[in-house]
Amino acid sequence: MPTIIFRDDDTSYFTKPLLLEAIYGRVWEAGSPVCLAVIPWVYGDTRVYWTDGNPHDPGIPPEHRGKAENFPVSDNRELCAFLNDKAAAGLVEICLHGYTHTFYEYITHDRAVIRQKLDAGMALLERAFPAASIRTFIPPYDRISPVALEELVARGFNISTRSLNLAPVPQLPQISGFAAGEIRTDQKLFVCDDYFFSHKRDPAESLRLARRALARNDLTIVCNHYWTFFHPWRPQPNRPDNTAWNDFLDEALNSDKYGVRSFSAYAGRRGAPKTC
Repeated sequence: MPTIIFRDDDTSYFTKPLLLEAIYGRVWEAGSPVCLAVIPWVYGDTRVYWTDGNPHDPGIPPEHRGKAENFPVSDNRELCAFLNDKAAAGLVEICLHGYTHTFYEYITHDRAVIRQKLDAGMALLERAFPAASIRTFIPPYDRISPVALEELVARGFNISTRSLNLAPVPQLPQISGFAAGEIRTDQKLFVCDDYFFSHKRDPAESLRLARRALARNDLTIVCNHYWTFFHPWRPQPNRPDNTAWNDFLDEALNSDKYGVRSFSAYAGRRGAPKTC
């Protein structure tokens, strides 16, 4: 049976549970899991350096943009309670999404820095989400160095990233598109090379590409940024009540042709990653 994994990036101190509920409520009502890439200690003045003008990261609410301080996800008690309940029910997989989520955070080749960030990020998420078992790493902005990938492999993390990061690490499966490859027993690499439902794309085109992926692939990773559905930059983009998104959920959730799983369930994970 073809499998769908729902992955959503950038949950952080700033995330309101009602926004996640507005997008994924139907998935949870169907008893299916969503994998949330959670930022442990988000930095308020994070910039997007590949965009002209180096704008602030759109996942940071306008009232907090430019603040040169960090915000631990554990201080958002409403969010933590909400996600712990979901994790305990098997409806959310909490994934480690960097540490502060700055743009170049994990492209460093400094092993000591990488290890410190992994340890600190895991410790913070484990305190915030005691109901969760954190086994999957998703790099900020899908930018990550070969050295960081080697550290993740050594610690036993599942990894979800874009295929363009893989070539310098030949011991990893060299896969592309939407696929999973085995790193070791119970440890997998997941690649996701497109974000269908984006504010940069017409909703009808989003739906067409998502349908095509379901038809062609044994595994489709549906990766969103929740803030895309509430994007402040322009009036057009996908919204939680957008017909395209709901049509996709109709097909994904109301058919016996597909199964919905989390990264860890797909990998058959039992143990937690190692810390130093």
